[in-house]
Amino acid sequence: MKNILLIMPVLPLFLVACGEGAQEQPAAEEKLTEYKAIGTEPGWTVDIKGDQIVYTSQEASNDFSLPVQRMKKTATGWEVKGFSDQHNITLTITSGEECNDGMSDRVYADTVRTAVSNRGYLDGCGGEILSDPEAS
Repeated sequence: MKNILLIMPVLPLFLVACGEGAQEQPAAEEKLTEYKAIGTEPGWTVDIKGDQIVYTSQEASNDFSLPVQRMKKTATGWEVKGFSDQHNITLTITSGEECNDGMSDRVYADTVRTAVSNRGYLDGCGGEILSDPEAS
């Protein structure tokens, strides 16, 4: 009986502690839901639309679409990967590092490096267009 009386005053503290932990919600993952990157020489584009990565190039026979397998926010931007039995792609986006596409003289918000199966590394620009001389 003494043991029960000693536990009784502490019991509400245990119940409160258990209830607080159960109320915490996991943090929602941040994702890119729509993003476009382009490159020249050779010409290519990558579109992220929802959970899909679409790669197109001047050589249309190399075009493909893949599900996003991994999307991770990094200290400098984003890393996005997709792969299948036939293709793979990795986008490394450096946010806030302005980029000029070299052809139209548009300036984009981000610099992008793309590793594409059978193509190697392709450098380009992406994100918001900050200035467009042709739009003036």
